[in-house]
Amino acid sequence: MRRLCIICKGSRLLCGRSACPLLAALRHKTLFAELSAKKDFFGPSTSVFVGRMGYPSVNAGPMAVLESESDVSVEKLEKPGEWLAQGLDMAEIIQLRSATLRSKRREHIKSQSKFVSDMSEIAMAQQPVDVELAFKNRPSFKLSFSDVLQPMGASVNVEAMRVTGNPKIEKKVDRIVSDDIKAVEAAQELYNIGMDVYKVSTILSSGALGSRDAQKMVPTRWSITATDDIIFKELAAQFKEYPTVNACYVYESSYMGNHFLILLMPSLFEYENFEAWFPGSFWSDAFSPRPVIIEEYEGYKGRSGYATNEGGGYYAARLAVAEALHRMRRQAGVVVFRQIYPEYSVPLGVWVVRETVRAAFRTRPEKFDTKSEALRYIDSRLHAKEGMRIRLGIKDFEPLSRILRQKRITDF
Repeated sequence: MRRLCIICKGSRLLCGRSACPLLAALRHKTLFAELSAKKDFFGPSTSVFVGRMGYPSVNAGPMAVLESESDVSVEKLEKPGEWLAQGLDMAEIIQLRSATLRSKRREHIKSQSKFVSDMSEIAMAQQPVDVELAFKNRPSFKLSFSDVLQPMGASVNVEAMRVTGNPKIEKKVDRIVSDDIKAVEAAQELYNIGMDVYKVSTILSSGALGSRDAQKMVPTRWSITATDDIIFKELAAQFKEYPTVNACYVYESSYMGNHFLILLMPSLFEYENFEAWFPGSFWSDAFSPRPVIIEEYEGYKGRSGYATNEGGGYYAARLAVAEALHRMRRQAGVVVFRQIYPEYSVPLGVWVVRETVRAAFRTRPEKFDTKSEALRYIDSRLHAKEGMRIRLGIKDFEPLSRILRQKRITDF
């Protein structure tokens, strides 16, 4: 059962239940119960959210920001890269995200209503946009968590929305969105003008991208992984033309109980990702005797199927690796080791993976002449967590690995 939970991560309900009992146990009340007496809302909207339940008719609407006694930076709510850079801990991130209000209205994914077109403008805007929301019923004051999505605060069904501010959309963004091109091409162009994947995935989710007859909203959960995959494929097509790295390199970073070691080896591109869930980490059993290790792999030609074992985390890590190889103008055989410790007690979304791997590539790597030397070093760093009663070594990963078992000239 514990391996099933780790693979499912509450998203596919592989246990047969109608809702994930682990995620349900995490739902906390937000601090905005006074909103229950109101029938409407006025304030800034930073993003949009599109649900997946009932697809192709889904709950969609803007993500608004509630007033808070804490010093909440509205712009910071949608910028996970800054959360890591500022060293925000789990409690601070949850507090930050608890200030969000998810508004919901039932719309078909191909709807061309004014509500949906206004959502698209909010998604494309450079800065938060003021909105008025007329509530359909009382808000729900539950803070929700997900393996892919960032935490979200209160939610409410709305009858109507009015955009009162003037959405400021960059000319380059407006041009790309206005072009009659496929959504994949538009997403790639948005990234190429310097837009980060978080904003790209929001615009993709809103239904603003694609040729006129094919535009549709994409559930936010799906758009995050789709954007990671779209951008990766464009970067991979370029870095696969570059020479290989000239030695073995090991990069490392840790954040909120997630410890990453990333091995680059001289070879044509192939990619393998390990997740080792220690007892007490969210999806694992606190009473399990050993960590549960899961693996996903793809060769030079890529993969045709979804990374079922690891889900969105696989694509988030792979994108960060691709960005680094593209900057280096190199390709490599890549093995990512992720150890998840008990400190990661609440799922905060795949941004944790993406940003921690990005952070690893901002550090100075360790360089080795042979794979065996690199693996000895990795073995020593897999033991780096102080106070851990249970430890893993490279011997726990090698029998499961499709890359590490290969023999190369550089091994000797």
